[in-house]
Amino acid sequence: MKIAIAGAPSSGKSPLAAALGHALQASGRQAVVTVAIPPFAADLAGHDLVLLTGLEPALHAHNTAAAMDASREAADQAIRTALASAGVAYRVMYGTTDQRLAQALDAVNPPQPQRATATRRGSKGAWTWVCDKCSDPTCEHRLLSDLLAQRANSFST
Repeated sequence: MKIAIAGAPSSGKSPLAAALGHALQASGRQAVVTVAIPPFAADLAGHDLVLLTGLEPALHAHNTAAAMDASREAADQAIRTALASAGVAYRVMYGTTDQRLAQALDAVNPPQPQRATATRRGSKGAWTWVCDKCSDPTCEHRLLSDLLAQRANSFST
């Protein structure tokens, strides 16, 4: 698996790449984790997963710090625009290095929905979502199909 981590300067991409590489190696997963350096959009098309380190809000009182934040925001926007223009799908990671690592590991190993026990005789049972923000089209299709089948069965009996 090839994973690229992109982000604005000082956004935490290098610590995330190191932590993710170590975590995947410790779990026995074969993966190459690299830090993407602009211009990179064409190079990222061959990666299995592209992660973007999002900018965290910073509270600074100095004008130089505010100018640096504006520069980082411009770099972040340029990276997002380049990825979108190249048609490269990416996921944004926010938070501390540990929080970003957890999000990255979820992106590498997405949680799978689990079946609940059947609540009615003959029913396939309700879905129990592992995460409340799952937007996997296959899962959504299966959920809708099950709901429509349950509705059809309730009208026919």
